[in-house]
Amino acid sequence: MVPAYKDLIERAAENIGREDWGSPSPQPNSSPFTGKKAYEWLQQAATKPMPKQLFGHFWFEGELCVLFATTNTGKSILAVQIADNIASGISSASWDVNCGPRKVLFFDFELSDRQFTRRYSEEEDGRYSNLYRFHDNFIRYERQAAAPPEGVNMAEYYIQSIRQEVQQQQAQIIIIDNITWINHRLEKSAEAGAFMQHLNNLKKEEELSILLIAHTPKRDPTTPITINDLAGSAQLMNFLDSSFAIGMSRKDPQIRYLKQIKVRECEKTYGEENVMVCMLEKPINFLKYTFLDYGREQEHLRQQSEKGRSARDAEIIELYADLQSYRAVAERVGVSHQTVKRVIDRNLATAEEAEDDNPANWIEDEEEEDIPF
Repeated sequence: MVPAYKDLIERAAENIGREDWGSPSPQPNSSPFTGKKAYEWLQQAATKPMPKQLFGHFWFEGELCVLFATTNTGKSILAVQIADNIASGISSASWDVNCGPRKVLFFDFELSDRQFTRRYSEEEDGRYSNLYRFHDNFIRYERQAAAPPEGVNMAEYYIQSIRQEVQQQQAQIIIIDNITWINHRLEKSAEAGAFMQHLNNLKKEEELSILLIAHTPKRDPTTPITINDLAGSAQLMNFLDSSFAIGMSRKDPQIRYLKQIKVRECEKTYGEENVMVCMLEKPINFLKYTFLDYGREQEHLRQQSEKGRSARDAEIIELYADLQSYRAVAERVGVSHQTVKRVIDRNLATAEEAEDDNPANWIEDEEEEDIPF
């Protein structure tokens, strides 16, 4: 017998006669649960004020919300517009902000000061002029070179630093653009879950409203936006109170549409049959979304030709032969894993039908020869 294994058996045998063998685990000092009668929960909640709208029906006070879209869609533009509305307490023509003027901490990991200024000013003789006057409640942060303390990873360090700024500024609303800079491994479910748990704890302990901006991997522009388009979607969505997305329109390069993906505080208003359609424009010195109309998402999706669909399906079949994973192929091609499965299943069914129709595989019934006994 291997010595190490023998020692393990002997130690286990010694433990069998001990009094504490099989004894229950020590009880925690306090329970993590609070139990009340269902009606008492209603009575308690009824004493609290109704959550205010921070961005119409898309984002409410006290929510951890995510706004996601593909690259160069205008996520940061909308995020700044939302922050400006909240800081000033002024609603736009198409969405309500009924929380009054509130301090907003905007953590901008995307733009430099020059890039930010270009969007909110006019250019004249090679210089920026007529700067937009943001409200003093709008506090913007940029990332600077810094190393976390020993034993603390970068994501935890960022969250601790955000907590410190929240406490110093006495703010209750923060926007993070974008979360990939804090944790670039969110496509892994374990990483996403732990990270979102940290943010949820921050939200509850500091009584915050948090809007996260997130990129999506390459996606199929001919299909509706779904929860599966968000990287690490399963774990991220479990911890979110709400989410909405921006879609590009085939009608015009400057047209975008907003679609609710997850809703808790109200009924879903802007779903697939009623998206909010906006125009991306810059009147004078403020780059923003201007409301146009409501419409069906299908009207804005790119129409795929039969030739294009065939080429896409051929790519899916070829990649699947190498990767043997629906999700891995979906990420490479920019479609949902359900689409990959449908293409593969259809290809297998077609191959089986072709096999059945091949005369070489037909077996003719032969008449049995009478054998005399």
